[in-house]
Amino acid sequence: MKKITIIIPCYNVERYIAKCISSVFQQDLHEDEFEVIIVDDDSPDGSLAIAREVTQNRKNITIISQENKGLGGARNTGVLNATGEYLLFLDSDDWLLPNVLKNLLIIAEQDDLDILEFSAQGINSEGKILYQISNNSTVFNSGFDYYNNIRYMNSACNKLYRRDFLRKNNILFLEQIFIEDFEFNTRCFSSVKRIRATDLVVAQFLQSENSITRNTDDSKKNKMISDIIAVIKKTHNLSTEFPTCKQTDLFFLERMNFLVATLFFQLVKRRSSYEEVKALKSQLIKEDVFYVNHQIFDVKKNIFRILLLKNLWLYPVVRFFK
Repeated sequence: MKKITIIIPCYNVERYIAKCISSVFQQDLHEDEFEVIIVDDDSPDGSLAIAREVTQNRKNITIISQENKGLGGARNTGVLNATGEYLLFLDSDDWLLPNVLKNLLIIAEQDDLDILEFSAQGINSEGKILYQISNNSTVFNSGFDYYNNIRYMNSACNKLYRRDFLRKNNILFLEQIFIEDFEFNTRCFSSVKRIRATDLVVAQFLQSENSITRNTDDSKKNKMISDIIAVIKKTHNLSTEFPTCKQTDLFFLERMNFLVATLFFQLVKRRSSYEEVKALKSQLIKEDVFYVNHQIFDVKKNIFRILLLKNLWLYPVVRFFK
């Protein structure tokens, strides 16, 4: 068995894919110890040709082409074809720092972890580091306890996942949906029994203007809103499967309050009408998922929750000044 499988979805990334793939081979692991699965998600540009050219002399790379299934679907294809003990998801416009995987695996193996969160840097197209998220912890035997005490990232790309943990718990990504990482990790934290954080900096994430959070395309904005609503409902339904207790309730309430705040923040960004906002609030109340009364760990989202979501009559003023 390989120690680790690096899964790289590939779609419209011809400017970045060569650097991403090259970074995987600038590691302190022998090629027999790891494998790389590149999933071509029906990319319309030259990404696939570049990936084939860059990897033509590599024996531990598999390239799979499929009809477009979105980021989650591409990752799922990688998961289902992986043989490594651990999985690392690497988006094709991001890259690994040199010689980091060996130490990452040592931590995961020594602590017998199902999930290991690691540090990452956000970087712009000029190479400037915009942020670095770092944390460190001992091993937690509950994902709820871990999440309630350790602040890291909602991304699936700053984590090492034991493949057998995902398989036994039947955890795959939702397909053709935005914010798939948040929903995926909610189920992971709900099931994991061995998890910790390390401040080892492993990857750099490109902050692209084409990111969905920065994109100005109205159809994508509308889909983001409908997808957040869907994930709120899925998270609510998942919460009902667990007996109520302090740590479990804290976990789910924080996650759902975060989602609701994110949803209405999207409406502010797109300058939605007050009538649309009120209608959405009424819909969520009717479906018993208008979560606004619990603290959010994200400071900005928590201020937004307190000032606006609990005082929605202020929305026209906020919209005017946005």
